[in-house]
Amino acid sequence: MAKFGGTCLADRESQRRTAELCGTLRSQCENLVVVVSAMGRSGDPYATDTLLGLLSDGASPAERDRLMACGEIISALVTASLLRGNGIEAEALTGWEAGITTDDSSGDAMVLSVDTTGMNRVLAGGAVAVVAGFQGFSPEGCVTTLGRGGSDTTAVVLAAALKADEVVFFKTVESVFTADPEKVPEARKLDRICAEDLRQMAWQGAKIVNPRAAEASIASGIPIRVRSFATGDVVTTVEPVPSVCENYIVGVASGPPVARMTVSGGAGPCHVFHSRVFGLVAGAGVSMDMFSVFGDTAVFTVPLDERDRVACILEGEGLRCLSLAPCAKVSIVGAGMHGLRGVMARFSAALSEAGVEMLQTVDSHATISALVAMGERDTALRALHREFVEK
Repeated sequence: MAKFGGTCLADRESQRRTAELCGTLRSQCENLVVVVSAMGRSGDPYATDTLLGLLSDGASPAERDRLMACGEIISALVTASLLRGNGIEAEALTGWEAGITTDDSSGDAMVLSVDTTGMNRVLAGGAVAVVAGFQGFSPEGCVTTLGRGGSDTTAVVLAAALKADEVVFFKTVESVFTADPEKVPEARKLDRICAEDLRQMAWQGAKIVNPRAAEASIASGIPIRVRSFATGDVVTTVEPVPSVCENYIVGVASGPPVARMTVSGGAGPCHVFHSRVFGLVAGAGVSMDMFSVFGDTAVFTVPLDERDRVACILEGEGLRCLSLAPCAKVSIVGAGMHGLRGVMARFSAALSEAGVEMLQTVDSHATISALVAMGERDTALRALHREFVEK
């Protein structure tokens, strides 16, 4: 199973290189399934953001899904044609032709099942199955998409259904790193990482592999090899087993801009007030994070572009709502930290010494996170990287 990202298909030279890599894989594999995402980035003709720019603000989520799915379908057809032009038999399949059934959550659907009949038909004929990633079909027969980076998930889910030996992701990045090199120049390459740590890094904002792809790797036991698109070499191996890393902290990550919302003013018991606040925001379809409750006050974060809408909804219900923005969530990640003493003390000390104020904190068995002002994000990341990764 191989997966090629959108930038790997954006121009003629990249398409030639894709065909070359597929040819090499085909000679090494009994069967080969290739998953592709949309070609290029925003501004390129068939990129997802470019397609979305064609719609008005009044388009429904279902209409957006149908349009977004077109980018991957174009990539699949182009790639299959490219392979045939290079003497490799290939057939393009949409996500639903590949048997992917999802729930009906437009824009962020979950895969429910995979019927491999279509792919097995192509493979039985000796051809490469080229599947459009990022998409499927709901039980009601509607086109759905899997959320940004969903082609990663498509590849691992299909690999599990086909009982593949491994999944190969061809990436234009040099490696999976301990941090985003653009924010932390001292970031180190990771030769190996366990899928759980990769999943946590992705959920905390690292743009490496889609977190649901890592979850599928854990569930199926199928390893992921991240290869360089330029050289074909394996740059990082993702193992679907407990931590294979020597360090208990694997890396640091940060999420997108958020706003911290502080809500108060509710009458009645506190538990009723909290339920009401969170219910109003969830009912508006807004994702929340970093929840804290203090008596008759609720504190949480929302995506920055949802701040005004959330404030309007809550204030419309007679609640007081204060916001602080822009902010960012910075995290250290590593399943190996569970049960270790003193990690939070070192975390807070590192930020304090760097002059970064922690506005809020949250932790799990594999992460410790702090909310900081957006202007202090990179300083915070570098401080945490020095304390936990470089030492």
